[in-house]
Amino acid sequence: MNSQLPLDKTARWAGDDTRDASLRWAGLWAPLFAVAVALLWAECLPRALVMDLIHENGPVESLTTLLYLCAAVALWCVARPQQGGATRLGLTVMLLAFAAREQDLHKAFTDTSVLKVSFYLNDHPLHQKLVALPILLVIAGTALWLLARHARPMWQGLRRARPLAITVAIFFVTLVATKVIDRSFAILAEDFGVHMSDQLDTILSALEEVVECSLPLIAVAGLLQHQRERKAAEAEHPAP
Repeated sequence: MNSQLPLDKTARWAGDDTRDASLRWAGLWAPLFAVAVALLWAECLPRALVMDLIHENGPVESLTTLLYLCAAVALWCVARPQQGGATRLGLTVMLLAFAAREQDLHKAFTDTSVLKVSFYLNDHPLHQKLVALPILLVIAGTALWLLARHARPMWQGLRRARPLAITVAIFFVTLVATKVIDRSFAILAEDFGVHMSDQLDTILSALEEVVECSLPLIAVAGLLQHQRERKAAEAEHPAP
């Protein structure tokens, strides 16, 4: 019997093995540590120094990009079953897309963000649209494919408190939280006329960037959990 467990074998999201219960919340450590670091910086360091650390293309953003690239490489460095290449490739595309977004490549070569619909509707150079649109379609198609393939088993895994499913959920909750913090500045200022104090601005800015830096670490935690589950299943059902 073949005991190989490919990365895209969806049954593993909702497996019955509970021996990894102690690692169930492993994906939570990185964002919690990031929150602690951000609050410590905001409270203990001068505002100018904090803003230098977290500004666009600064040390924190560069570290986040590097971690995404390392996570993408790690996907191909772990033990590789004969199957599983499709999900592995899809996750690689998404991790590289996150890294590119972190470096603002979506607006590095154009007057505005290529993620906005208005970029394609307004009078922007055609060659820019012809380059940007296929790339975005590949990324969007990959995301939809991963969602269609893994959403249901992931939900089943969450209901059974599977470590890998919990870590994936933590990743998306953390991602949404950073985007909410990011948008809160513009929403409060433009829609409600509320301007934050320097201290609150420092805290929220530090939280956004440092917690965002934890996202690739959460992804690596999920990869390690998957490998642990695969090895446990192989030990339980060894190949003849």
